[in-house]
Amino acid sequence: MGRGLISGLIWGAFVAIIGAALLSLGMPLPDRPQQGQATPQQASEQPAVSVEPAETTDAMPEAASVEADAPEAAPATGQGTASQPASEIPLPAGSEFNRPPEETAAALPGIDTAPAGAPQAITALPTPTGPSLPDTAPAPQPEAMDSLQAPSAAPTLGTPVASPSATLDPSPPVAEEQPAPLGLPQIETGPEAQTETAPLGRPLQPVETGDAAEPDAPRRAIDAFATPFDAEESRPLMAVILIDDPSFPLGRDALTRFDFPVAFAIDPRRPDAAEAATTYRAAGFEVLLLAEIFTEDTEPAQAEEVLTRGFDRLPEAVAVLDTSEGAIQGRREVLDGVVEVLAETGHGLVAYPRGLNAAEQTATRAAVPAATLFREIDSERERATVITRYLDRAAFAAGQEGGVIVVGHTYSDTVTALFSWALGSRSEAVALAPVSAVLTR
Repeated sequence: MGRGLISGLIWGAFVAIIGAALLSLGMPLPDRPQQGQATPQQASEQPAVSVEPAETTDAMPEAASVEADAPEAAPATGQGTASQPASEIPLPAGSEFNRPPEETAAALPGIDTAPAGAPQAITALPTPTGPSLPDTAPAPQPEAMDSLQAPSAAPTLGTPVASPSATLDPSPPVAEEQPAPLGLPQIETGPEAQTETAPLGRPLQPVETGDAAEPDAPRRAIDAFATPFDAEESRPLMAVILIDDPSFPLGRDALTRFDFPVAFAIDPRRPDAAEAATTYRAAGFEVLLLAEIFTEDTEPAQAEEVLTRGFDRLPEAVAVLDTSEGAIQGRREVLDGVVEVLAETGHGLVAYPRGLNAAEQTATRAAVPAATLFREIDSERERATVITRYLDRAAFAAGQEGGVIVVGHTYSDTVTALFSWALGSRSEAVALAPVSAVLTR
C-alpha cells in the first residue's frame, strides 16, 4: 500500500508538470514595446530630473534645478503612453560638456612637394672596358748588314751577347781567370795510382760479394737442396708432404708425375732409402728425413749421432719431419739437442701440432727454419672426396696465415685427391710451393 501511494504521488507530480508546460505554451505572448517607448508603469515611475552643477571659479549661480517636464503622451496604442527622454538640458555657462565641435571652413589637402635633392637623370652610360687585346703588330726586324764575320769561339757563360746590329769583333775574347773552388782539398797522387778511365756505368774493379768473396763458405742445406721457386710469388703458399710408405703398392713412377711441388719424407732406416731419395730428387722434388730413427731409448746426448747417420743416408734432405707421436718434440732434452745440430747443418724442422708447439718456438729462437703442420689429411685413411675438403680448408687457412703445410701418405686416395684438387678452382687462391719456400719465407 505504501509503494502504491508513493508511485501515485510521483505520477501525479509528473502529470501536473506536463499540464503546466502545455498551458504555458498555449497562452499568447505579450506585445514587445518599440524602441524608444516605455511602458505605462515605467512612465509613471520616472522621477523628475534635477541637475545641480558644480561650483566653478567663474561667477556662476550657486544652485540651479531643472525639472524636466514629462513629454506629451503618445497616442494610445492600447498599451498606454510612453514618455520620451529629455533631449535638451540647459548647461551652466562656460561648461564644455556635450558641446558639438565648432564648424570651420573646409579646405582641400595640399599637394605633396618633391623631396629635396632629387636624383639626377643619367644622360650618358659609361663605356664598358673589355680585356686588353694582344698586340698583333709585327716585331721589329733586325737591320741587314753588308758583311758578317763568324766568331772564332762560342761565347762563354756569363759573357753578354751583342745585339745583331752591333759590329762583331774578330779577335777572340780573353778568358778571365776563375778562382779555384774553396773547401775541397787537392789530393796529389803518384803515377802508380793513376788508372784508366772506366766505361760509364761500370766499376773499375768487380765488387766481390756473397759466394764470390768467400768461395769456401758453407751453405745451409735448406738452401743448397731446395727446389727452385719464384721468390716474387705474392699469393699465400701451401706445401704438401707425403710420407713414403713402402708397404703400399703405389709405385714411384706414379708418384713422380706430380706437376706441382710435393716433398717426400723418407725413413732413413729403410734399405732402399737412398735409392728412393735419389729418384725423387731426380724428378725435381724435395726430400725430408723422417724422425722415426728417434726411439724411446735415444738419449739426448745421442741426438747428433742419430742425425748424422740419417743425413748420411739422405744427403740431400732439406729438413727433418717429426713423428705424429712426437719423437722429438715429446722430450725437451732431445728437442734441444736436435735444434742445436740443425742450427749447425742448416736443415729445417717440421713438427705436428702439440700443446704450445714447443718445437717451432725453440727452433725459431735458434734461427732454425721451422713450422707446425696445419693438419694430417689422411690419418684415418679417408676417401678422396673427404681429403679434397681438407685441402680446401688448408687453402683457406693459408690465405689467413700466409702459408701452411699439410702432410699425408702415399695412399692411392690421397694421391687422387691431390691431383683432383690441383685441377680445381680452389687451388688458384694459393700457390703450391716446396716446403723450403714456406720454411724460409
